[in-house]
Parts: sequence; structure tokens; C-alpha cells
Amino acid sequence: MSVGPAHFAVLGAILFAVGLYGVLARRNALHVVLALIVLLTAPVVALVGFAHSGGGGAGPPLGDALAFFALVSTAGLAVVGLSVVLLLWRRTGTADIEEFIDVEGE
Repeated sequence: MSVGPAHFAVLGAILFAVGLYGVLARRNALHVVLALIVLLTAPVVALVGFAHSGGGGAGPPLGDALAFFALVSTAGLAVVGLSVVLLLWRRTGTADIEEFIDVEGE
């Protein structure tokens, strides 16, 4: 059995769904940032899979280069997001998102 583009698309969709669930269902800010990282990594998996299965290796590795830049930007998001979570945790003593959001607008 050979691995084709459909397998990479399904893997990317599963990762995207897990990340989306983590963003929507979690209350801890650290878990939300980690779910965002998974959510942004899902298209990279699909992109690299499509680049390796469809190109045949004759042309330049454009999919790999684009995936590299996408992963670098995801790492930047992780650094900034985790530093914001750490700052909020130091100031409030909690990482609960409900504590950070002013629902009533006071």
C-alpha cells in the first residue's frame, strides 16, 4: 500500500480538527496556545505531503521551502504566545482565560 496525497490531506484535517477543538474547548491559556500551534501545523503537513507526492522531484522544492517559512512563523507564534501567557500568569496568578476576559465591559 502506497501513501498518497489523500493520506496527507486526512492527516492534516485530523490535526486541524484536534487543534480547533483545543482552541474552542480549553479554558487554560497555555492549552489554547499549544492548540493554536497544532492548528497552524496541520496545513504544513498537507503542503509537504502534496509537494512530495505530486512533484516527482524534478523541480525545486518549493513546497518544502514554504513549509519551512510556515513552521518558522509558527515557532514565532509559540514564543510570543507563551511569553504573553507567562506574563499574565505572573500578574494574576492564574492561566484561566475567563479571568483575562472582561465579559461585562467594566
